[in-house]
Amino acid sequence: MSIPLTKIAEIAKGELVGDLDATVTTIATHPNDAEPEDLALIFSDVPSQALKLMETSMAKHLVVCKSLLEDEACKQFIDKEEEKNFVLTNRPRFTLKQIIDLLFVEKVRNPELNKLSDIHSSVKLAESVSVGAFTSIAANTNIGENTVIFDRVSIAEDVKIGNNCIIYPGVTIYPGTFIEDRVIIHANSVIGSDGYSYVTEGTSNIEKLQKQDFNFNSGRQIQEKIKSIGGVIIESDVEIGSCSTIDRGTLGNTIIGEGTKIDNQCQIAHNVEIGKDCLIIAKVGIAGSVKISDRVLIAGASGIADGVKIANDVVVGAYSGVHSDLDPYLPVLGIPALPYGEFMNRQKSIMRIPKLLKEFKELREELAEKFKASEG
Repeated sequence: MSIPLTKIAEIAKGELVGDLDATVTTIATHPNDAEPEDLALIFSDVPSQALKLMETSMAKHLVVCKSLLEDEACKQFIDKEEEKNFVLTNRPRFTLKQIIDLLFVEKVRNPELNKLSDIHSSVKLAESVSVGAFTSIAANTNIGENTVIFDRVSIAEDVKIGNNCIIYPGVTIYPGTFIEDRVIIHANSVIGSDGYSYVTEGTSNIEKLQKQDFNFNSGRQIQEKIKSIGGVIIESDVEIGSCSTIDRGTLGNTIIGEGTKIDNQCQIAHNVEIGKDCLIIAKVGIAGSVKISDRVLIAGASGIADGVKIANDVVVGAYSGVHSDLDPYLPVLGIPALPYGEFMNRQKSIMRIPKLLKEFKELREELAEKFKASEG
């Protein structure tokens, strides 16, 4: 599909500088990898970085940040460069999303109930629902308009799935799960499994250790399962990556707030509540009863301890361990997670240790020589 640059400028509410008849069909993965006829996007709004990419890219067609015109060197390059066309937008990364939506329209699946699916007679399906082969849908489940259920999906009883959802192959949805509209769940994720919750009849050694009571028992400590009888609520516009798990609540519900995006291989435990528009990136583990407010970002391979409360707009850096509550608008990093500035100061101090040890050794040798000289 060929797209005129004027169309790109229009959808991006931007401005085209150059050939008004120019069109593009392909997008370069990076400005430096572009062929002449490709469209290249320069995301940086730092003038020196953007100018270098504009000068070195072979692409004739570039999307750049409109704010670069405020820099004299960038403005001169854009105004005087005759062999390149520039689409000036407020946010090139968002423009990329708009261009992809134009170029690559997802194939619409015709409503179909595959003959190899197993759908209970009490299930309520909108006429526009599509169900793939070897999918099982149990009793009293309700699925809304234009929802697509792919192959090998297992949906238990008493589940509600809203409109325009996509459930990819291999997903398992346990009883009592409530999914609102436009939710996407990628392959092999599990929604509503039992929480990891056990208790011993007497006080366990682990509980004693937590209280610094070292009068341990030497016999067996049988872990009795606390069944999860709550549910899972996934609000509208949530996306859940492949192989992620969301456990049901013990008594109430585990809740994933509207617009939140969960990456692959994440674990969200029982009774967790996540707010709106959060970003939970790959391999994050969130322990039971954690409360996360709105617009929180938790970067890859981080862990959140049981019962922690995280306020609005917190950023948890990758590989961090959060063991205590976090105030709003706070970036944290490390294990245990510390405010970003404090963490970096500590790291700088650690890096100075070899130099300090060397200076200490030299000072000690110097003092030892002076002490010997004074004795002589």
